[in-house]
Amino acid sequence: MKIAIFTDSFPPLLDGVVTATLNLAKGLADKGHKVYIIAPKVKGLKKEFSYRNIKVKRLMSMPAMFYEGYRITSILNLSLLKFLKSEKIELIHFQTPITVGIQGILISKILKVPLVGTFHTFFTDKQYLKNARMDYKIVEKAGWRYARLLYDSCNLITAPSESTKRELLHHKFTSPIEVISNGIDSRMFSNKEKEKVREKYLEQDKNLLLFVGRIAHGKNIPYLLDCFKLILKKSPKTKLLIIGNGPQFEELEKRVIKLKLEKKVILAGRIEHEKFVKSSILGACDLFVTASTTENQPMTMLEAQINALPCVGIAKRGVKDLIKNDYNGYLIKNNDKENFAKKVVCLLKNNSLKEKFRENTLEEVKKHELKSVISRWEKVYSKLIKEKSKNSSFYS
Repeated sequence: MKIAIFTDSFPPLLDGVVTATLNLAKGLADKGHKVYIIAPKVKGLKKEFSYRNIKVKRLMSMPAMFYEGYRITSILNLSLLKFLKSEKIELIHFQTPITVGIQGILISKILKVPLVGTFHTFFTDKQYLKNARMDYKIVEKAGWRYARLLYDSCNLITAPSESTKRELLHHKFTSPIEVISNGIDSRMFSNKEKEKVREKYLEQDKNLLLFVGRIAHGKNIPYLLDCFKLILKKSPKTKLLIIGNGPQFEELEKRVIKLKLEKKVILAGRIEHEKFVKSSILGACDLFVTASTTENQPMTMLEAQINALPCVGIAKRGVKDLIKNDYNGYLIKNNDKENFAKKVVCLLKNNSLKEKFRENTLEEVKKHELKSVISRWEKVYSKLIKEKSKNSSFYS
């Protein structure tokens, strides 16, 4: 098959959508399919992504004023349209609802090929809108109308989690919706240096907690720091390693100082994904913790789980689909910081329980293995393409 993936999130940007997109593209390419990735052009890009059976096409772009790191393009590029037509693209799949995603929608209609859209991000959520200083109810409502307009143009909408599908149905999306995991490939990770990494970060301390993600309002990191202060009261030989960068990084640095946590919170900043998965950091940590309430299917949590890390998180949205309470981690009600801290300390102080949760984590994450996820995508794509060939008017 010849698949064109349209995404506004692509390297050098680093986030969960980028990881999910690359996993999908590489998984398809490994099966012999031809994949075309359409993404914004970034000035000064040192090295373009390269992989067998994948071709990257960049579109002229400019910085998006509404969100740091993102770029906007035109919504229709005639040379791209001509190129994809000449390549006989069979299906278009958009990952993001910004300008590149819109272009994918328009080109799918012009070329009359099936269109799939994956709902990766709750960009309508107040916490996300806060990044653009647009966290108002009227903007949230307008955002959902905009999302429906784009995604209901699809022959199929996919959501990485059941909770996301339920929310889309609640907001009256009308196109068919299927749940397909982002998937995770266990082969990409290495933990051979985990003892050295653990020693490096812990020094004289005993326990190492991990959070990985974009440093932005949607991740609710100030709440996580408040929980961590409570954890230290019961488990003082504990450190929190935070990996990631983003628009609120400087605010985070100031908050760590204000809370007098400089010796206990390690702000490692951005680590390139290829380096991170081979760094042994995941193998060196005891638990993965998050206070985010806006997750769809957090890739960083899947990465933690494929490395046997029990997780503690807020019982909201996609986090509830990855954590089974009291089985592979703990789900905590929002605004219950005391219980969040209590459950983390419980795992840190009970090695047998932690080991049980680690075993359960590895068992539970098997359903997200990339190999089976790619097979699912192949069946979905193939079905849509065959339906189109049987009745071309179906997609008009």
